[in-house]
Amino acid sequence: MKPLAIAHRGYHKTYFENTYEAFVEASKRDYFGIETDIHLTKDNVWITHHNNEIKSNGKLYPISEYTFEELKDLPLDNNQNHKDAHICLFKDYLKICKEKHKKPVIEIKNSPKTKYLFEMAGYVDEYIGIENVIFIAFYPWPIWRLKKRYKKRIFVQQLVEDHKELIWISLFKKIDVDLDYKLVNDKIIKKFHKRNLGVNAWTVDSIDEIRRLEKLGIDYITSNVFDQNS
Repeated sequence: MKPLAIAHRGYHKTYFENTYEAFVEASKRDYFGIETDIHLTKDNVWITHHNNEIKSNGKLYPISEYTFEELKDLPLDNNQNHKDAHICLFKDYLKICKEKHKKPVIEIKNSPKTKYLFEMAGYVDEYIGIENVIFIAFYPWPIWRLKKRYKKRIFVQQLVEDHKELIWISLFKKIDVDLDYKLVNDKIIKKFHKRNLGVNAWTVDSIDEIRRLEKLGIDYITSNVFDQNS
């Protein structure tokens, strides 16, 4: 079966990644899901952004040290000439996914306090249904906590780049994985599929690499470039 395509941080050839406009553009295309990264501001508002800090007019603003009101109007430095680029509320990202029937793929950055993690998950459950999203994280603790709380209702993926032991820990814990595509091989896919677990690969921007992963039977492909038609 053809793998499911996920738009990495939205579709950002024209618009800056993780912005409202990048999510809208991705929602117009043939993607199964739209991936984003989420952070908490100083006043505990969830926003979408990749780095721990926002860069505006050459200055860095650590997200955890500023309120949403202080950050929301800052123009984001970017290379796409996206002049109206600003941070996006997590709620607005979810709204786009829900209205356009795209699977939210939510990377939890850092390791938020359990209270705020569960509050966020509770909002997601109420708004779109926890079973209708995928949570991913490099830090295992957030997704382990969510998996323990929601059990079979929730879908999580362990992100893996350098700490390869997390692949086998995830297999033991019966958790899907989201691997740097260079780590994906036939052995890993067969072992996860034997336990009815899925394998995602990021970030795949080469058509030759897509074809290799397709032959291996990958379940998901996260890409900056390619959608379901590729």
